[in-house]
Amino acid sequence: MFIFGASNSYGVFSTYYLNDKFAGTSATTLSWIGTLVTSLMLGCSIFTGAMADKRGYRVTAYTGTVICTLAYILASLSKEVWQLILTQGVMLGIGASFLFAPSVSIPSQWFIKNRGLATGIAVAGSSLGGLWFTAATQAMIDSLGAEWALRILGILTFVVTSSMNLLYYRRVPAKSRDSLFELRAAKRLIFWLVSIETCAIYTGYWALTFYIGTTAKHLGGTLRDGSNLLLVLNAGSIVGRVMAG
Repeated sequence: MFIFGASNSYGVFSTYYLNDKFAGTSATTLSWIGTLVTSLMLGCSIFTGAMADKRGYRVTAYTGTVICTLAYILASLSKEVWQLILTQGVMLGIGASFLFAPSVSIPSQWFIKNRGLATGIAVAGSSLGGLWFTAATQAMIDSLGAEWALRILGILTFVVTSSMNLLYYRRVPAKSRDSLFELRAAKRLIFWLVSIETCAIYTGYWALTFYIGTTAKHLGGTLRDGSNLLLVLNAGSIVGRVMAG
């Protein structure tokens, strides 16, 4: 909820950066922030998943908690776009991968009959987090400014994920592996079909998430209108994720 929710609500920050703080900066440059968060969160899970198997879920998750908290705090002190790319983009994305990897593997270990539904509900938490993060972030930016919004999100991430990490418990022992990558999977057609499908889905999904607020502004709406559209997007995503499960 807190990790994927943060990336799902990045459109609020994107709209603010493009239309206010860094109004003279191109959308392409600013898009690196959100793009790096999501790509590193998912891509680095290859490594953090292996770490979770070897070192344990809680150690891995708490590592992510510390990195994500520091990323938010450092981002709040950033004055240049490249600093935000390194903190709110690279650092937050890497930290999120430490929390994401163990989180998505737990539900399937505890359910057999309703495993798909359980996983769908768990994944729907990312959109629920997007709902909360979107509304809260917009309210904090309006009343306190973006810098304090980032600091508060960092504090909340530390408190909430630190508490939730205590509940991480592996039911099925990790299997030993000879190497980090299962190269045999690349020989299966289903592997490539799922990979292409996932790439296509996220290409369209993240582009819409990041720019829906800015598009609303260009069509004559307000920043609040863009935030509301992002809320609706996340609400619809909750239903879709649960039904897909």
